[in-house]
Amino acid sequence: MEVERVISISERLQDLLKNAEKEADDIVARAHEKAERMVSEAKVEAEKKIQLARLGQGIDEYLRKEEKKVTREAKKILKEFRNRSETSKRTAEEKLQQAVELIVNEVVAG
Repeated sequence: MEVERVISISERLQDLLKNAEKEADDIVARAHEKAERMVSEAKVEAEKKIQLARLGQGIDEYLRKEEKKVTREAKKILKEFRNRSETSKRTAEEKLQQAVELIVNEVVAG
C-alpha cells in the first residue's frame, strides 16, 4: 500500500508540476504579448512625436520666411507712405505759399 500511495503522490505531484509549468508558460506568453504591445505603442507614439517635430520645424521655417516677406513688404509700404507724406507736405507748403502771395498781392494792390 505504501508503494501505491507513493505512486499516487508522485502522479499528483507530476500533475501539479505540469499545471505549474503550463501556468508559468501562460504567464510568460501573456507578459511577452503585453511587452510587444507596449513596444509597438511606444514606437507609434515616438513616430507621432517625430512627425510633429518635423512638422514643427517646417512650420518654424515657413514662419521665418513669411516674416521676412512681410517685413520687406512693410518696408516698401512705409517707404511709399513716407514719399506720399513728403509729397503732401510739399503740396501743402506750396498751397500755403500761394495763399500768402495772393494775400500779400491783394493787400499791396488793394
